Amino acid sequence: MRDSRLYRWLSAEPDPTVVTIDLRETYTIGPILRLLERVVTPIAARWEQSRLKEVTTALSERGQRFAESSRTVELLARLFVPPEPPEDRDRSEDARDDA
Repeated sequence: MRDSRLYRWLSAEPDPTVVTIDLRETYTIGPILRLLERVVTPIAARWEQSRLKEVTTALSERGQRFAESSRTVELLARLFVPPEPPEDRDRSEDARDDA
């Protein structure tokens, strides 16, 4: 166990050239982070148990199934595929110029 890479990585001494700043202890960012923790944590817990989450998940899954089977979405996806890189075009033009 002590010979494993994971154990050695977790138990290694920190690099002395690395400076770590805990933003929770700063005067400017700390209060914002504390406020976010107070607000977001209860909201996230309620979200996990909410009916709204169930509805949005179901709609998302239905939309994904529709998108996978839709011919229109497939055509739009082809439309937005980026073109081939210009490297190949430049090489063929250079070859013509050299000839």
